[in-house]
Amino acid sequence: MNEELKKQIADWHAADRHKEIINALERLPAAERDYDAIGFLARAYNNINEYAKAAELLESVREEGEDDAVWNFRMGYSQYYIDNNAEALRCFNKAHALDPDDEDALYFIRQCNIYMPLAARVERFWKWFVENERKLSDMIHAKTQEDADDFMAFVREGSAMISENMNYNLGGDHEFTFSVEGWPDLFILYPYIISCMPESLKAKWKFNSFNHGTDQAFGFRMYGADIDTARIMVRASYDERIGKFHVSYYEKSLNALSENESGGAMWVILENTLGEGVSFKYIDAIEQAAESEDAMIPLPELRKHIKETLVAHGQKFFENPKEIYSSYRMNPQESDDLRYDVITGSTCLDSVVADYYNDATDIFDHINSFGAQAVFIAFQNPDNKADNDILNLRYDIEDRISDMILGPMNLGQVLGGATGTHRSYIDLIVYDFITFVHAVKPLLEQYPEFEFYLSDFRRNSGLIQLT
Repeated sequence: MNEELKKQIADWHAADRHKEIINALERLPAAERDYDAIGFLARAYNNINEYAKAAELLESVREEGEDDAVWNFRMGYSQYYIDNNAEALRCFNKAHALDPDDEDALYFIRQCNIYMPLAARVERFWKWFVENERKLSDMIHAKTQEDADDFMAFVREGSAMISENMNYNLGGDHEFTFSVEGWPDLFILYPYIISCMPESLKAKWKFNSFNHGTDQAFGFRMYGADIDTARIMVRASYDERIGKFHVSYYEKSLNALSENESGGAMWVILENTLGEGVSFKYIDAIEQAAESEDAMIPLPELRKHIKETLVAHGQKFFENPKEIYSSYRMNPQESDDLRYDVITGSTCLDSVVADYYNDATDIFDHINSFGAQAVFIAFQNPDNKADNDILNLRYDIEDRISDMILGPMNLGQVLGGATGTHRSYIDLIVYDFITFVHAVKPLLEQYPEFEFYLSDFRRNSGLIQLT
C-alpha cells in the first residue's frame, strides 16, 4: 500500500468520509491489499456500523495482528458493537496492555465490564463448578506435578469466568481459599462470591473469602531461608491515633536476609499468621529489631495481643476490614466538583475515596475488572435544615437502599457516605450496575424534592441523573 493512498485515507478518515475509504480499498487488487489496507478497511466498516464485516476482515489477518495494539482495539470495537462483550473485553485488555496510554481502550474495558456484571459472572462460575465437581474432586488429589499443573490450569479456566485477577489457594481436603493479595476491595467481593455458593457444594467443599491465619506455628521457606515462625519474636506498639500497630521483629535466619527480602518475607508470614484481614487493617509498618528483647512475644501470640489491646482501648476487633467504618474530616473547598465540599464522612473502603481525591483509578478499575462498580449517589442538601437533620436524611436513604435493594437482591453494599456544605453523598459497591440503577430509581422518586445523581468513583467521569 503506497504512501500517497495512506495520506488520502487519513484525510478521508478525518473528514468522516468512510465510504470513500471503502470504495478505494476494495478496488485494490487482492495482491495489493496488505495488512495496513485491511486494517484501514475494517476501521472504515466499523465507522459505518458494519461491525460484523469489520470483524471478518480483521479475522483474516489475525496472525499478523494479535500482538498489535491497533488490531486488538479494532477487533474489540467490532465485537463490542455486535454484543460479544467477552471477546471485546479480551481484545481491549490486550490493546491496553500493548499500549497503556490508550485511554479509549480503557474506556471500552470499563464499559464491557458494566455489561458483564459480577452477578452474572458468579452465576456462570458456580454453574461451571457444579457441572465439573466430580472432576475437580478427583483432580485435587494430584499424584504428580504434571497432574497438579493440569488441575490448576483447569481451575484457572473456571475462575477466569469471574476475573483474570482472581487469586486463590487449594487444599487437599476440598478447601478453596481466595487470596486478597493486598487488594482491599476483595474483602467485599470474595464474601459475595461465596454467598452465592450452591447448597449442593456445601457438604463437601469449604470456601474461605481470604486467608484467616492461624495461631499455630509453622515452617516457612523464602529467599533460601528456613524459618520456624515459633522462633520469631515481635513487639507490637499501638498507635491509638490511627488504630494500628507498628511491629518490630527478630529471628536469626529472617534477620540474616537483606532488608527488602526480610521485610517481604515477614509480610507474607504475618498474612499467614494473623490472616489477611487482620494484617491489612491493623499492621501499619514493620521493621527488624537488632536483637530479641525482653518485651517481645512469640509471633503466634500476636493476634491475641492485638485483639486484647484493641478491646482495652474501647475498640472492636474485626477479621474482615469491610466491617470497619473509619471516619474522616476534610476542609471543604469552593468548587463545583463533586465531593470537594465534603466536611465529614465515613467509609469501609478508604482507598477508593483516597484514589478519587488523588485522581487515581487503581481501586476503581480493579473492582470494575470483576464486573462490580464503585459508585456514589449525590443530592443537594435541603435548605434551612440543621446539620443533624441533613445527616439523618442521608442515613435514612442509605438504610432504605441497603434494606430494600442491596440486601434482598444481594446486589451490593453501602461503603459509607459523606456530608458536604452543598451536597450529601452515599457510597456504594454494586454487583450489577444496570439492575441497580433500575431498582434504585423508584425508591429515590419517593423524595420528589431532591434531584439524585449517580457517579463513578472517578473524577469527572460524568453523571447519570436518577430522578
